[in-house]
Amino acid sequence: MTAINHALTGSVIGLAVGQPWLAIPAAIVSHYVCDALPHFKANLPDDILLKTRGFRNYLAAEAALCFSLVLALAVFQPLHWVLAAVCAFAAAAPDLLSINKYLLMRKGRRWKPGRYARLASKIQWFERPIGGLVEVAWFVGAIVLLVQFFRGG
Repeated sequence: MTAINHALTGSVIGLAVGQPWLAIPAAIVSHYVCDALPHFKANLPDDILLKTRGFRNYLAAEAALCFSLVLALAVFQPLHWVLAAVCAFAAAAPDLLSINKYLLMRKGRRWKPGRYARLASKIQWFERPIGGLVEVAWFVGAIVLLVQFFRGG
């Protein structure tokens, strides 16, 4: 799942639950639930994909979208908006564990997956271009829910 979809899911959980002791763990779990859904991945091997300018642009766009989400939460300030921002980060954060793979492969060095990477790979059983349809539907649904919280409903 894309980082923005993870972050949107986490923010909706934070806004809906309103209790940090429950919302933050739920946001982290949501990461793996979302990754178990069919989602997008380009038809390129990682050792090629991760070196492309397009992938760097994709990462920059994802960062900008996630920042924009937190900015929107701060501007509209729905009830529990700070918790929603924390949950957005918590839901997207497990992907930060892939930074070593990204850095090594960009340098053309070999990356050997550890236990966590192998587990994450098994959870993400369906990563294909057609999975982009699920990503778009998820994004739209999460935005619709978020707007309801911004409106106070």
